[in-house]
Amino acid sequence: MAGVVNDIEALAEFRAHLMQFNHDLAENFATIRGHWRELGEVWRDDMYQVFGEALEEVTPGITHYLSATEGQEAHLAALIEQLRGYLETGLGTGAGRAVSRRDRDPR
Repeated sequence: MAGVVNDIEALAEFRAHLMQFNHDLAENFATIRGHWRELGEVWRDDMYQVFGEALEEVTPGITHYLSATEGQEAHLAALIEQLRGYLETGLGTGAGRAVSRRDRDPR
């Protein structure tokens, strides 16, 4: 991994954000679908059906996204652990040292 450019904290933050976003998306999407179904007895105009059709149209895309990003979450976890291990073994020192974003841009 000589010359690896990384920012483990940024990767970990992104993974945490991704996991929270996915959790919220799945939970909120299920909630809105359930709430919409419950309103079937009350909301009786054509827009009820239009809204339902829109929900059904996006459902496969949301399902696909959530499924695909599960693999990304696992990949990021493995990458973070691999980078941490690399840096902790001392292999990240010297000429082949891994460089963090802070090392490159000390703003």
